[in-house]
Amino acid sequence: MLTLSNDDRKQLRGAVESAYPKPDDLERFIDEELNTNLALISTGSSHRAVIFDLIKWAIAKGYIDDLILALAKDTQNPEIQKFCGRVLRQHLSLNASDGLAVESPFDLDPGAWDLDVSYEELQSFLPKQFSFEADVGTLRRGLELANAVCKITFVDRSPKESGTGVLIAPGLVLTNYHVLSLKEGADLNQIAQAARFEFGYVSPKFGETVCTQTLKVTDTKPVIGSSPINELDYALLRLSLNGDFAIEPVPFDASLQLMPKSPLNILQHPEGEAMKVSFSNNGVVKTNKERGLVLYVNPTKGGSSGSPCFDNDWKLVALHHKEIATSFGSIREGILFSAIYPQIASVL
Repeated sequence: MLTLSNDDRKQLRGAVESAYPKPDDLERFIDEELNTNLALISTGSSHRAVIFDLIKWAIAKGYIDDLILALAKDTQNPEIQKFCGRVLRQHLSLNASDGLAVESPFDLDPGAWDLDVSYEELQSFLPKQFSFEADVGTLRRGLELANAVCKITFVDRSPKESGTGVLIAPGLVLTNYHVLSLKEGADLNQIAQAARFEFGYVSPKFGETVCTQTLKVTDTKPVIGSSPINELDYALLRLSLNGDFAIEPVPFDASLQLMPKSPLNILQHPEGEAMKVSFSNNGVVKTNKERGLVLYVNPTKGGSSGSPCFDNDWKLVALHHKEIATSFGSIREGILFSAIYPQIASVL
């Protein structure tokens, strides 16, 4: 839910009064857009007092998101549009400080998306509050998959130049092409020799130490599949396993389709830190099946590139790719696993 400052509330009151100077117009708007009788919200003696009570009620009842989106949709009043645009840009930028340059040092292909997000789609950017309805068994299954996610670093690079990968078949890790190299046509097999894949890097229980397993790739031709950054941006690498490695790959279903406002969960190593999980019960904004892309609002940071994205049943559905700047803040782009799978199916 949006949190408004005192100055925000003052400006909102002035904008509403400017857009709806007649009490009957405001009453109609509240009835049609919020399905609420304004007379039950306020019995103020003046129109200004009614607006004050309306905003106070919306904040107290958790309807301020709905009110602001409805205002932006209902009227082209310049004061309303200016206020809504500023507040939405401020609050809908989930990782404003983690801009495109931090996470993605390559440019967005302007033909990939129509980024004129509608007001209906904007509601996907407003995370719903948590409830007590999350199934514990489902959460447990998801967290068990954390064993198959690894932090990727390089012996010849700064520790901050890290990424994330996921085990999708015995000995096979999937990550982004750009985690290995930002240059098209690079010798990925040679670059991969400097990569280290650290499994089990999670915050330890109290009084315990972190116990991880770090693996290398095979000596010869470890890259068994890849796609350039401006296409599907993936690399599939074969690890050199030891006798102690017994981690199960994550499950997937290449026929799964993501729908707008459907759940999405990401297991990641943001900024090379211990593994984090990002839950959302309505995080998917839209998909571009022709390009094999998906937009979502789950928070990520540099180092999250190559992170696995799961649906609500914890099936692998996408590979996190980058962050995109829009007029309303930043959102995330992933590569659909259904697009990657046909290119790697023969080796799985």
